Amino acid sequence: MFALSGPAASQFLLSLDPVLGFIDGLWLPGSAPTAKSALQFGAQAYTPKDKKSHEVVRDDRPYAGLFSLTSTRMTVTGDADPVWASSLTVGLLGTGAGKNLHRGFHRALGGQVPNGYDHQISDGGEPTLKYTVRRQSLAAESNDLLGQRADFKWGIEGSAGYITEAALLVSGRFGRFPTPWWSLYPERSEYYAPPSSKIEGDLYLMYGIGARLRGYNSLLQGQFRDSDHTFGGSKLETFLGEAYAGVTWGITNSTTLSYLVRYQSAEIKNGKGSRDTVNGSLYLNYGY
Repeated sequence: MFALSGPAASQFLLSLDPVLGFIDGLWLPGSAPTAKSALQFGAQAYTPKDKKSHEVVRDDRPYAGLFSLTSTRMTVTGDADPVWASSLTVGLLGTGAGKNLHRGFHRALGGQVPNGYDHQISDGGEPTLKYTVRRQSLAAESNDLLGQRADFKWGIEGSAGYITEAALLVSGRFGRFPTPWWSLYPERSEYYAPPSSKIEGDLYLMYGIGARLRGYNSLLQGQFRDSDHTFGGSKLETFLGEAYAGVTWGITNSTTLSYLVRYQSAEIKNGKGSRDTVNGSLYLNYGY
C-alpha cells in the first residue's frame, strides 16, 4: 500500500474525501471540513495454501484479489476528547491485473507461482466498496512511567460493504514519542502516523488486542458475480480475535520506520482453511 496524509490527501484528483465528507455530514458527530485526511492506494491478494493446483481447492480459502482506493477523515476536537474517524473505500475484485502482479511477484522472489487464479472471487472484475466508522477514546496517559511516556486507548468500530463487521479494540504505546495518543492506530491495516515536527530519536513499543463480530466478507463469500469457489456464512467464524505488537523508530526529524506483527484467529471453521494467521508489516513514514 501507499498512503498520503495531510491537506494534499483531500485535494488529490482521485480523492474520495468530498463523498466521504458528505456521508459523514449526514450523521457523524463532530464531522467538520477541517478534519485530518489521508488517502491510501492498496492491493491485496489471497490464495489457498496449495498454490500448485490449477483446480479449485474446496477445503481452503478461495483465490481473491482486491485493488482499492481509500480516503480517511479524522476529527480531533480536544487533547483528551474522543476522536471520530471514518473511511470510504472503492475497489475492484477479481482483476486480471491482480493475477499478473501476484504471479510476477512470486516469480521475482523464486516462490511457487499461484496457478488457481481462474477460480478467484469475481473473476473478470467486479466493483466493490466499504464505509467504516471508528470512535477512539483515551483511557490512560503518563509522561513518566518508568522514565518513559505511555498512553492507552480503546475504540469501537463498524463497517458496511465488502467486509461488514463490528469491533472492540484496545491499544497502547510505551517509550519516547511526541505525537498525541490518537495519531496512530496499529490495530488498523490502513495504519499511518501524521508526521511530527520533531521525531528524531523516537523509539517506542506499540501493542493491542481486538475482538470482531464478522457478518460478511466478500473475499471469502463472494459478491454478486458468480465465483467458482465461495464459503457460505455458516462455514465461517462469527467471532474473530486478534493481537498485534511492534516498534517504531524515528530515524530523522521527518522519517519513521515501523515494524508490526499481527495475529488473527481462523476465519474458516473446518478444513485446511481453518488456520490462524500471523503476518509482519513494515511501514516507512516520511514527512514533508
